[in-house]
Formats: sequence, structure tokens, C-alpha cells
Amino acid sequence: MNKKRTYRQQALTRLVIVIGILIALNVLSSSYFTRVDLTADRRYTLTDSTKALLRNLKDVVFVKVYLKGDFPAGFQRLATSTKEMLDEFKVYGGEKIQYEFNDVITGKSEKELRDVVKEMSQKGLAPTNVQNRGGDEYSQQIVIPGALVTFGSREAPVNLLENTPGTGAQTALNNSIAHLEYNLTRSIRQLTQITKPRIGIIRGHGEMEDERLVDFLSSMADFYDPQFITLSDVVSIPDNIRTILIIRPQQTFSDKDKFKIDQYVMNGGTVLWLVDALNAGMDSVVAKRSFIALDYPLNLDDQLFRYGARINPDLLLDLQCNPVPLLTSMEGQQPKFTLFPCFYFPVLTPVGSHPIVRNIDAVATQFAGTIDTVALSSVKKIPLLVSSKNSRIVFTPWMVDFRDLRNRPNENEYRAKQQMGAVLLEGVFPSLFQNRLTPEMQAVLQDSLKQPFKAQSAPTKMIVISDGDMVANEFNAQGQPLALGFYRYTGEYFGNKTFLMNCVDYLAGFPELINTRSKTIMLRLLDEAKVKAGRTAWVWINLAAPIGALLLFGLVFNVIRYQKFALRKQRP
Repeated sequence: MNKKRTYRQQALTRLVIVIGILIALNVLSSSYFTRVDLTADRRYTLTDSTKALLRNLKDVVFVKVYLKGDFPAGFQRLATSTKEMLDEFKVYGGEKIQYEFNDVITGKSEKELRDVVKEMSQKGLAPTNVQNRGGDEYSQQIVIPGALVTFGSREAPVNLLENTPGTGAQTALNNSIAHLEYNLTRSIRQLTQITKPRIGIIRGHGEMEDERLVDFLSSMADFYDPQFITLSDVVSIPDNIRTILIIRPQQTFSDKDKFKIDQYVMNGGTVLWLVDALNAGMDSVVAKRSFIALDYPLNLDDQLFRYGARINPDLLLDLQCNPVPLLTSMEGQQPKFTLFPCFYFPVLTPVGSHPIVRNIDAVATQFAGTIDTVALSSVKKIPLLVSSKNSRIVFTPWMVDFRDLRNRPNENEYRAKQQMGAVLLEGVFPSLFQNRLTPEMQAVLQDSLKQPFKAQSAPTKMIVISDGDMVANEFNAQGQPLALGFYRYTGEYFGNKTFLMNCVDYLAGFPELINTRSKTIMLRLLDEAKVKAGRTAWVWINLAAPIGALLLFGLVFNVIRYQKFALRKQRP
């Protein structure tokens, strides 16, 4: 009897201890919150900048998602990932983040569907038609893979599906899921941003035409206020300009203009240089079929050299390149074009682990040159883009003739080491005008700007790129601008836009935008043939495995229980 009482007391004590531990854990969990992301690609881990954005919201952000209904598996996965991302947002934003999923498609007549599609399109969303397969039959379905984000009286669209030309459906879906955090936070930043930082685009030296910058300017306008600055019209570059962009100039910079850039840098300003050293471009090829590449008289060599970089007067040729179509024959009245590798269009590879180039694709260029760095102890040089090891350097004057591309290249000529096409310079820069200040410049500083000459910069940074065409969008047959980075002859999409936006974000002082934009998720695709062949077997396994596990557990439990009580009965 005493043994039974002791056993019951021990059991009761254990029960009380377990209950006490559970209560203590519950109290601790309500006071201290933590989440553990065990995925290899950290897909459920928000960046620090996103957490800070959500924690500091001043009002409710309401997200209305239109991915609700009976969709194909890919869109269901996108909907699930969107919900998981919004739930993660609520962890840090609390009641300031609210969302709902709406079905505006099911049960609608054809006329009502047309009205819905029109309304969503006017709001900035992109409804899409998807083809469903049921056995041997196909059906069409309208899907709206997007959301509307509201903050106060302001509203912004978010297209959750990224339809990048040249990518397959699975890759496009995976990219869309990887960029959910970026796309959602981009809209929240747009809505909560009171004023946009200003970016100066330098004009007055034959820089790239506006129509070739459509996509780049549009992308910048999400977060920044791009403003054109003609240097001859201003006394100095305004202090409220976060960074300036010098995009493929073709005319000479006067000393006055160089002085304005120099003192902007000396006061901590940042610069993105996209400079062609030679006058080589597709316009010349189209007009003349062949031409001699000569130096542009830009008068920038001494300034870049002073800051620690030199864009060489050469052309970078590479076996890793994009092709161009060349006329090979006439079939009746129709010309026949064939794609040939164009060594003048090298595809540069991101190098290193800097955030600017982390997780971005290769970058397409046209008639790029090479960059050397100059020994300058106060400036750190970080290569960003390089050629392949199968490259070649040719010097001006050089005859460019695309007809030569029909001939097989001599690979022995393409043995140059990796050449640099983009470099980040960070540190303290010396002024180009130290000991060169003219009385006119001194008068501008004293009388107009009311500030002294600076011979040395505050810690700052700049990026030098040896190809001005890197930023240009191409055009389709109808003359409409294509997405930046899309190469129309192959349908491939390169990392130009991501790289250039990362450059702007870094120079403007917003590296947090880079982290969310560069996030990736590993694509784990199923073998469709194996899935189809083993479907029946896996159905039976999924049915039988839980039942079998339950029966096995019951059997083991009863055996242990029987042995336990059998031993007690055997004791005297």
C-alpha cells in the first residue's frame, strides 16, 4: 500500500513539475519572441532594413491581395508564399500591417470579367491569362497576380509575378517568390516616403538620349527624384543632390565643369561614371558597316586618374559575348540572317562578394573598354565586373568591321587575363585642382558659393564603368522601349538593371535596398517524368504510411505496457 502511495506521489510531483515548466515557458514566450529560420536560403528571414521599416510605421498599411481562387499549382504556391511573407511582416509591424485575400474573378460573367480586368489594369496591376490542362482538355483562366497596398489615402500597385523575358515559367515563379520582400517593401517605402532623394543626371556634353534611358529612369523614380543638371547653367552642383550620374558623354568637359564636379566630390558627393573612351557604337555600324574607333575628346582622363582610375583608350573583345544577326544569303526576296558571336559585345561577370554584385546575373555590354587602377593609398579599389579569361584588348585606332565576325576567331589571340569593366572607389580623394586654382574659380568660391576651396574630400565613393551603353534599353520592331538588360536577338535577360540600381542605391546611401533586391531562393524542381511515372506508388505510400505508423506505435506501446506490468506482478 505504501509503495502505491509513493508511486502516486511521485507521479503527481512529476505532473506538477511538467505543468510548472509549461507555464514558465508560456510566460517567457509571451515576453520574449524569437523565430528560427531553418531553410538553407533563409527565405523566411527578413532583412534588417525591412524589420526597421515595419517597426517604424506611423499608420496602418493595408494589403489587398487578389490571389484567391482555384488557380494552377504555381499560382497557389505564389499565393501561399505571399501570405507567409505578410505574416512575417505582421511579426514586426504588428497591427500596423493588415491584409486580406480577395477573389474578384469567380462567378463573374464575361462582361464583368472585362470590367474587372480593365479596372485592375487602370490601377497598375497586370491580369494574365493562364492555360489549365485537365486530362486532354485545355481551358483559359484569368489570374490577377498582384496586390494593392494602401497607406492613408495613398495607394500603390504590386505586381507579384515577374514575367521576365527569356525565363521559363518555373524560374519566373521562383524569382517572383524570391523578390516578394523587395516588391512589397518597395511599395511601402514609396507610400511612406515623404520626400524622395534627388539624383543628378549631368547634361551638356552629348550624353545619352532620354529615350534610351526610359527603363532606367523609371526604375530610379520608384525611390528617387531624377533631375537633369546642365553644368553650364549652374554655379555648382546643389548640395541636396545625393549622387550624380555621368552617362556616356561624347563632348569635351571644360575645366569649369570639371571644377564643379571636383568640388562636389570634395564635399562628400558621389559619382557614377559610365564613360566610353572610344567613339564606337551601333549607330556607326548601321550607318557605315565598318568604322575606325577613335578617342572621344572628353578631357576627363586627368580627373579620373587623380581619383584613382584610368579608362584606357581601347576595346575589350571577349569570346564570352552576345551574338548579332548578319545577312548570310537571300532566299528569293527574303534576306536570311544568322546569329554570329560579336566579340565587341562582351558579357561581363560580377566578381567578389560586395553587396553591389552579390547574386546578380552577368551584365551585357557593347564596345566596352578596360579599366586600370592607380596607386592611391587613401582610396580603396574594389573590382565589380570583369571579362572572362578568353579576352583580347585592341587599341585605337582600330577598324571595326562586323563582316569579320563571320570568320572563326583565332582563340590564341584571346588569352588576356580577366579585364576590369567596373570598379568601386572608396576613401578620401585629392582634388584635381590643387595648385591649379584659377582666379575665376577662386572668385566663384568666395563671391557666389561663400565657401573655401577644398583640396581633399570627405570620405566618399564613386563607381567607374567603361561602357556607357550598359544603361541603355533597346527597342522592339514597333519602336517601343524594351526592359533594361533584355537582349532582343536571343531573348536573354541580363543583370544590367539590378547592377545599375545597386550602384545608385550604394552611392546614394541606401544599401538596405540592395539587400532585399538581391535576395535569392534556391530552385528545387521536380522531375516531371518521374513524378508522372511514380504517381500511383506515392499515392499508396501516402495512404499507407500514416496508418502503418499508427499501428506500429500501438503495437510497441502495448508491448512495453505489458512488460512493465508483468514485471510488477512477478515481484514479491
